[in-house]
Amino acid sequence: MDKRLARFKDCDSRFYPYLEKVLERLPGEAKENLLNNTDLQIIADENLLDMCVLWCEFDYPVKNLVYLNMKVLMEPEHQLVYTLAHELAHYVSGEGETEQAERKVEDLLNAWGFEKEIEAVRYDRAIAGSQAYQTGYAWAKKQSEDYLVQHFGLYFDQWNEKGLKTMSREQFDKLQSQAGATAILGDMARTKKQDYGESKEDTIASTLPRDEAIIAGIMAAVKEVKFQDLYGTRGCTVRDK
Repeated sequence: MDKRLARFKDCDSRFYPYLEKVLERLPGEAKENLLNNTDLQIIADENLLDMCVLWCEFDYPVKNLVYLNMKVLMEPEHQLVYTLAHELAHYVSGEGETEQAERKVEDLLNAWGFEKEIEAVRYDRAIAGSQAYQTGYAWAKKQSEDYLVQHFGLYFDQWNEKGLKTMSREQFDKLQSQAGATAILGDMARTKKQDYGESKEDTIASTLPRDEAIIAGIMAAVKEVKFQDLYGTRGCTVRDK
């Protein structure tokens, strides 16, 4: 790990490997600027929401401060990488939060080679707000942790690193089959839309297979299990939407 990352001393160290993954993919000049420009700081603390006051003392004047919600750690890795790259691109571009600024940021991300992450995150967001996704997640939370890891862990790494969209139909079908839950998922997928309710996200996702949204919800629950196994009781529950 680049020792210069340590200057983000108020950023939870669990973000460091992902920051490094992003920085390694940037052009040399952009990477060096981000590591050396001390006017940029990043804050992430798991106790932040419980504190009345958070005191940070910086070694140099700070012009740009990025706050990372700890919940981001429990998102799929490709989403986490995208989030970090997106914020760093905002800093490099010097743009604000306008629609035009977002276009410039996306252009910069494309120039840096994050096209696949952009596509995967767009796909994820299209289904993450759907009721089918929430139904899959709720079903998974009723299962034992061992059951989830055993039956849905086969393609977890691919989903986590690259997104559901990268799975072939054969892989997706095998995931359902290995889970031994094809009938349950089929019943869910056939549930009428009025039973689900319809949101803006559902409308956006109307062209996407509902079984994929259900699987995405289940895999999100698997991510929580693996995160908790890795870090114990530390961290936070992200699905409190």
